[in-house]
Amino acid sequence: MNKQRSSIPMFLMAAAAASSFALAAGGLPEVGHATPFVPNPSKTAALSLAQKAEKLQSDLSGYGYDVMKGNFHLFTIEDCKYAIESIGNCLGNNPTAPYIIPTLPQWQDEFVDAHMKNMLGPVPDHEGWTYRLGEQEAIIILAKLPPPGRYFGMQSYVFSRDVSVNLTDSIYENLDDVFMKSIIFMSSPNPSRQLLFSSIGDSINNVVIERQSGNAFDQQRFFIITANTTLAQELSDALLNAGVTDRQQIFIERISPGLARLGHTSASDDFMMLIRYALPTDEVAGDQWRKELPMTVLRVRNKNPSPQYQVYLPPVREPRIANSELDLERSLDDVVAAVKDKWGQPSAPDSNFYSLLEKVDLVGDHCMRRPMNCLGDTGDADYQISQTVDLNSDVVLAAVGTLGTATGNAVYTSLSVNQIPELVGVANLTDVDLAGSTSAFSASVTNTEKIYLQYFARDCSNLPHCLEVSEQLVPKGDKLKIIQRNYIVPGSSRGPDPTKLVNPRLIILKRQ
Repeated sequence: MNKQRSSIPMFLMAAAAASSFALAAGGLPEVGHATPFVPNPSKTAALSLAQKAEKLQSDLSGYGYDVMKGNFHLFTIEDCKYAIESIGNCLGNNPTAPYIIPTLPQWQDEFVDAHMKNMLGPVPDHEGWTYRLGEQEAIIILAKLPPPGRYFGMQSYVFSRDVSVNLTDSIYENLDDVFMKSIIFMSSPNPSRQLLFSSIGDSINNVVIERQSGNAFDQQRFFIITANTTLAQELSDALLNAGVTDRQQIFIERISPGLARLGHTSASDDFMMLIRYALPTDEVAGDQWRKELPMTVLRVRNKNPSPQYQVYLPPVREPRIANSELDLERSLDDVVAAVKDKWGQPSAPDSNFYSLLEKVDLVGDHCMRRPMNCLGDTGDADYQISQTVDLNSDVVLAAVGTLGTATGNAVYTSLSVNQIPELVGVANLTDVDLAGSTSAFSASVTNTEKIYLQYFARDCSNLPHCLEVSEQLVPKGDKLKIIQRNYIVPGSSRGPDPTKLVNPRLIILKRQ
């Protein structure tokens, strides 16, 4: 869809073009126009974040915009009970890096789906975890970003859609992982709608923020989520008028009507936003930021919008890159053999993890077209997942894989234990825990500094590099999957290309 304003003064078009060029990495829209706001940041530069939010809300209301304020929530493992009750699983949560999710008030003319109301926990009567989005509205976030850490990212998702499973889809027909098939082709809490949980484009992460504004962590930054380029420009000007000192600090997440079904009816898509923050350099400071969540979220629309405006085209995602790990496959095989030999079990069964990107095409816009559940995907990571296994008292699991932080393919690597069938992330290890775990084999195996060995058992007595999985974490009778995540290739803003990685292996050993 392309609705363009007419009679735009040339000097305004030129100014907007210059701004668009300066913010080509994801900032301002490509079309300029007059707005009611005359930015003069010098008059308001000393305002605090809360004062900027208050002034912005007052200015917008005074100029004929509807404005409503929402809230932010930390979704922790303790909240999984709500997701399991409403959705049937906990969305593959990361227990050590909990999601931050805004809830938004609904417009009076917006369809409110009662099935979604409290699906991740109780919220005020006028708010919801999901929301519909019209072409004439936007979400604004004013944020003090967290203290330095390995990763920060913000991303919007189409959560569910009024559509049915395509029974002839190639993934539906051929996927041999029974549990994954049941998860990615499932209905939403509203049984008449399909769960999509699909990203609408690349995220705005700390690398993107640094490239555009010079710094990311511990800074004030501002975000506009909209399908409407005209509104994006107006709200950018309003932010400057409210005290934002530089357009480079404003980021636009572009929603395309060519990808998402916009509107406020029961047939429209509903949306959800996730914020991820992982591995703060100072854990105490990071936990304090999570406790305070110094951010404001506003929902905005113009009461008297122009019928002529321009919307965003579907996104072009940034290509993934990676340093090839394929020459490490022999070394990984040698570690697997050495582990089996050490245990005196040369015939112990083992299996490869598989890449969700390669096997089930876990890319948001692809998932929307199929349709299927994209599991809250992000282009910032590669996901590799094990088979579903039992962990009985006489079983020890050994995961052997390449360490992305050592191969130059990740700023951080995590290995999580996920309870099945609830898909609850119950425990998590990082590259700090995994580094050096194969040094005992260095005399007979090459490249051990780039390979990890991690055990999982009910009882880790006398086992080095072992994570004890108690029955409180994974009850007896439930199963588990191990998931490896590699976040952001250094020098890139996205996760690694899975075709150049070596998938981990999972060995099933018997306790003697």
